[in-house]
Amino acid sequence: MRRGIVFGMFFLLASASTLFAQQRWSAGPRVGLNVSSLYGKSSYYDAKVGLVAGAFVNYSAINHFGISADVLYSQRGGKYNNPGDRSSHVQHLNYLEIPVVARYYLTLSGNFRPNIFIGPSLGVLLNSKRTNAISQGQAYPDSKTDDEFEPLDLGATGGFQANFKVKNTQRFLIDARYNLGLTNVRVNSAPWLGNSTFSFTLGYSFGIGRRY
Repeated sequence: MRRGIVFGMFFLLASASTLFAQQRWSAGPRVGLNVSSLYGKSSYYDAKVGLVAGAFVNYSAINHFGISADVLYSQRGGKYNNPGDRSSHVQHLNYLEIPVVARYYLTLSGNFRPNIFIGPSLGVLLNSKRTNAISQGQAYPDSKTDDEFEPLDLGATGGFQANFKVKNTQRFLIDARYNLGLTNVRVNSAPWLGNSTFSFTLGYSFGIGRRY
């Protein structure tokens, strides 16, 4: 009887230590593509493709929940085309993007830990530029447009991540997310324009710190 109790306690402690060993911090690089546009009531913007790259830090608890933060260089903007007045251009908006999201892991452990996530995102405008500009059929040189756009952009982001174990504390990440700008990116209020961005990235996660 005592041996059974001792064995049972040992088994529970071993199981608990295995679960707690899964609790850790991780960090790594992330790189991919943005498919972005500018939306609004009278928007004539179509999508453009840009680069997104940076690094992240992630905390994964012993249950289904986690939290992560990224620091990303994010190329956004859109392709403007208004056939009515024969005007078009490409608007480039380059941000330092800082999303902080809560994650829900669909599995507690294993080699494959897919998760869904949602949270706020702050964009700090680094620079902006207008290229390939045509107005009423006349071409214009490329120009900086920093004074036309707000320095900060507040948004909401959400998506899905596929998380594959490569080594004991290393994982390969495939991330798909959508970021919706909630504030007007233009300095003047008319016309109202907001960022709309789909991001597709690949990442590599390294476990850091001791296991608990």
